[in-house]
Amino acid sequence: MTGSAPKTLVVVPVKDFAKAKSRLGPHLDATERATVAANLFAQTLQFLQGAQKQCCTAFDIAVVTSSLEIASTVNECSVHLILEGQEDGLNSALTTAALWAKAHDYETLCVLPADIAAPDFDEFERLLSLAGSPRSLVLCPAHDYGTNVLIATPPDAITFTYGNASFQKHQAQAAERGLDCVIAPSSSFSKDIDYMEDLADLQPRLLAKHGDRRAV
Repeated sequence: MTGSAPKTLVVVPVKDFAKAKSRLGPHLDATERATVAANLFAQTLQFLQGAQKQCCTAFDIAVVTSSLEIASTVNECSVHLILEGQEDGLNSALTTAALWAKAHDYETLCVLPADIAAPDFDEFERLLSLAGSPRSLVLCPAHDYGTNVLIATPPDAITFTYGNASFQKHQAQAAERGLDCVIAPSSSFSKDIDYMEDLADLQPRLLAKHGDRRAV
């Protein structure tokens, strides 16, 4: 890693914990869902801060959110805060993050969800290393054909279309816009926490309540 300013921004989008993980609703109550979301977010920031010290690709970390509670925890960490005026969905949040990244001279934006079950350092470093072209898109598909890790160069290379079948939509945009598109399956980053079966062995840890909600 060089001493020059990082050209890559890794952004973690996160909404109010009380509104998160609604698809776990039939099995977990609102407090339990909020606890899972908070623990996943803390795990993600801890993972990134650890990777930041070891990764060959230098990067900064940012969190984009409209939640003042989450913003207060982020302010205690060595990460950038991108505060939305109001919550308007994931695609709007990432558009805000892409504009912020461009305004702060980042060349590449990496979107990392806050709900990856078991992020792996070597896999993450491999994904970052694939973003070599000045106009490119790296896509790591989720197991349900959504998009988990997305790496855009420049940060506003595409219009974010997260939602049903977003992987195919993002891939189609790359073709339409003439971007170099790298499809990068990952056994680690394809698995997120949306349904009870995704929790599996992680359930006891992710449902554990801590004394506070600080991210690290």
